[in-house]
Amino acid sequence: MNKFINESKKKFTLDTVLVGILLAMGAISLFNIYLTKPLIGEAMVNSLLLKQGMWFVIGSISIYALLKIGVDRMFTLINVAYWILMPILVLLALVGKHVISIPFMEPINGTAAWIQIPFLGSFQASEFMKIVLVIKSANVIEKHNKEKLEYTFKSDFKLIFEMAKYTIPPLILIILQPDTGIPIIILVSLATMFFISGVRKEWFFIIVGLAAGLLIGIVFLYYNQPDLLVQILGGKSGESYKLIRFYGWLDYEKYPIDHGYQLYNSLLSIGTAGYTGHPWMNAIAHFPEPQTDFIFAVIAQNHGFIGASAVILLVFSLPIKLILITLKSNLNLERYMMMGIIGMIVFQDFQNIAMIMGILPITGITLPFLSYGGSSLVSYMIPIAVAIHMYSETQNSHSHSL
Repeated sequence: MNKFINESKKKFTLDTVLVGILLAMGAISLFNIYLTKPLIGEAMVNSLLLKQGMWFVIGSISIYALLKIGVDRMFTLINVAYWILMPILVLLALVGKHVISIPFMEPINGTAAWIQIPFLGSFQASEFMKIVLVIKSANVIEKHNKEKLEYTFKSDFKLIFEMAKYTIPPLILIILQPDTGIPIIILVSLATMFFISGVRKEWFFIIVGLAAGLLIGIVFLYYNQPDLLVQILGGKSGESYKLIRFYGWLDYEKYPIDHGYQLYNSLLSIGTAGYTGHPWMNAIAHFPEPQTDFIFAVIAQNHGFIGASAVILLVFSLPIKLILITLKSNLNLERYMMMGIIGMIVFQDFQNIAMIMGILPITGITLPFLSYGGSSLVSYMIPIAVAIHMYSETQNSHSHSL
């Protein structure tokens, strides 16, 4: 229907509900970054607030630019973005493995994931790569479904191969930085797209079952066969970085000053906050990265159960809104892309909040639109621009059908 509408008669309609959600999340982000002052210091907070405000402005400009240029062009030019980011990821992986040293790519907390940009802060290529891979996958799924002649496992395996051949190289490079959080996010988002692409429904139970079985198996081995788990994860007991993550998750009370320091102190802050939270500008307990990975702990500490619950409702209102936009749209490429983005955001929201509550292991996954971070924020503005475009196109379609 849309293709028959005269471009000159098209009217742009802004989704004010979506914009309202984003503005509310931006305000909450800035205010709670401000409340980390007792934990990270006034000078640091002032710098972060200035940069985060700047990134919100840059993200808004990016949305406007994408809408003016045309969202459709993004799908045709995505390979250019992919091959710009790949060499950057190669260099970062080499820095992370100490093969080379580059001054503006120095590791931070043992991870070489950022390019330092004077006056602006840092650029994280993997944050943009995760969006690029979702867009490329949308193209692949659309092409696959147009050419598909049969509804079989053989056809599904063909789609898996087509998606894997460009996904595996950047995943390996990101893991070598080393970073495990973003690869997990990418895999979840692509799995979401795969499930809704028209493949056999058995894949959902196979993949979800394997993921759940892996997590349950690791927990079982941790408590019953720790030596075997050490051999599987590699390294010596107490020295394996991966195993230490499980010490900090399953035995945080046993290791409150080292492996379980983050979780122990964040739970202490949350658990003593009551219904309305502690008085603002009080450091109940210190934990690293309160402005990024642990921003929800700051929110719960300062605003209590009521405030934290309200933020959870706001956080999950965004993917719900995106789902409604996607279901009403008839733009196939954009729909495939948005389902991957929705899976990505829902997973990040759930994982971040759950890890701070001790339900899931700490993985360094941030809370979208609330945690400090320019790369994450600006990269997510790309799908937001697509959602705004989809909403406007749907409104145009409805108005011309009347």
